[in-house]
Amino acid sequence: MNKLPTNKKFLSAVLMGIFVFTSFCLSAQTFDFNDNCRKAYNATIALKLNEGSLLLKAEVKKNPDNLIALYLENYVDFLTVYTSDTRSEYELLKKNKEVRLSLLMSGDPRSPYYLFTQAEVNLQWAALSIKFGEYMNSIFEIRKAYKLLEENEKEFPDFNANKKSLGVLYALLGSVPDKYKWGVNLLGMEGSVEKGISYLKETVEFGKKNDFIYQEETVTIYAFLLLHLQNDGETAWEIIKTNGFPKKGNLMNVYTCAHIGVYGKHTDEALRILNAQPTGNGFAPFAFLNYLTGLAKLNKIDSDADSYFKKFVAEYKGENHIKSSFQKIAWSYLQKGDTVNYFHFINKAENLGGSMVDADKQALKEAQGSRMPNISLLRARLLFDGGYYQKAADEMNKISEANFRTVEEQTEYFYRTARIYDEWNKKDSAIILYNKTIEKGKDLPRYFAANAAFESGKIYEKRGVKEKAIECYNLCMSFENHEYKNGLDQKAKAGLNRLK
Repeated sequence: MNKLPTNKKFLSAVLMGIFVFTSFCLSAQTFDFNDNCRKAYNATIALKLNEGSLLLKAEVKKNPDNLIALYLENYVDFLTVYTSDTRSEYELLKKNKEVRLSLLMSGDPRSPYYLFTQAEVNLQWAALSIKFGEYMNSIFEIRKAYKLLEENEKEFPDFNANKKSLGVLYALLGSVPDKYKWGVNLLGMEGSVEKGISYLKETVEFGKKNDFIYQEETVTIYAFLLLHLQNDGETAWEIIKTNGFPKKGNLMNVYTCAHIGVYGKHTDEALRILNAQPTGNGFAPFAFLNYLTGLAKLNKIDSDADSYFKKFVAEYKGENHIKSSFQKIAWSYLQKGDTVNYFHFINKAENLGGSMVDADKQALKEAQGSRMPNISLLRARLLFDGGYYQKAADEMNKISEANFRTVEEQTEYFYRTARIYDEWNKKDSAIILYNKTIEKGKDLPRYFAANAAFESGKIYEKRGVKEKAIECYNLCMSFENHEYKNGLDQKAKAGLNRLK
């Protein structure tokens, strides 16, 4: 029987062969964010999805082993689903997820993009899973992304792209209400709103001084979290404007500016940007921009606001914001004194569309009620939401508590007046009225008492009265079954985290 050779030269040759083979396999699949991939990425995040796809196909043909092209294909899928907001697109494109992850895992583990790209794919699909109510999927996708990013942070601490995505995860995990915190901890994750925001701020500052491909994306995420977690619309608006938004030929920039402008009380600027948005077949259809235009016009009490909501409903194929749109159309008619059309469209809000997002839940509650909104209170609310405080105050000066018979309307009267005083920096008067709102509305299935507690907490936090701020934020989270429960709980939790 022949013996296997055991001399050192033979063993050395075998080991060298294994090393060469392994090195070849690792280097065969690379991560090269070259100029063509940069162009594809920039086109994609500007919502020129067809252009982005064509550039990626050209890259795959020229460099079939470049996995950055595969990773960027996921951006195209993500933004296709995000802008269309349709379940059919989601079901069709999510089949690509596991295939992409398998191929990305064949890449070079010595690259900072190896773990990062896998995390990004999981994170993008987690966001879409949440959008379509697949919460268990999203939990596991978030956990995978979290673990991959934390490992990558240890291996490549100077890889700034990592901080963009970790910042999002830390901030969102840190805003999870205490009653659900055990689940986050059980899955081996922890977060902090302050840490997440700090990561994003640091990354934005890095991008100002360096060639950072993700700068525009990071600015967008940072601004959105400032608005929705920190409730700081002014800083969010300042961030996007000082970073040159909206950039020419960039529809995503238009969406970012419009969203932050409308919800952050920069209504006139938001409308100007929406009216100047780029058009043409080169951009992905984005019906939600009509919804934002409708909101901005409604907050100005413009008579044509309803036409934009109608256009949104006609073009949009998803489920979210349908109920809210019909409610806003009804409000538009109510401003014109047309109660027949108010009831016609508010009834549509009860029967059409989904009720996952807070705006739709609020619309459904109104549709299921038996009373029209008080026109003076409604006008004051809309004008306030648009940042037109003097006009809102003028509406409130036309009425008093004595004008209202129901507890709900009396509560709203105190609440609307408190919000105006708050914005006008008459904080002591605002707190008195917030307290009246809480006392009157504590048993109502409306958001007035909860938001009054939250806004009081913000005042006390800025004054450095920590115990009262904590008390108010906890009180906010204690109210159940109101329209904006999820959003307000998240903001109150962020406030508690800041105080810790």
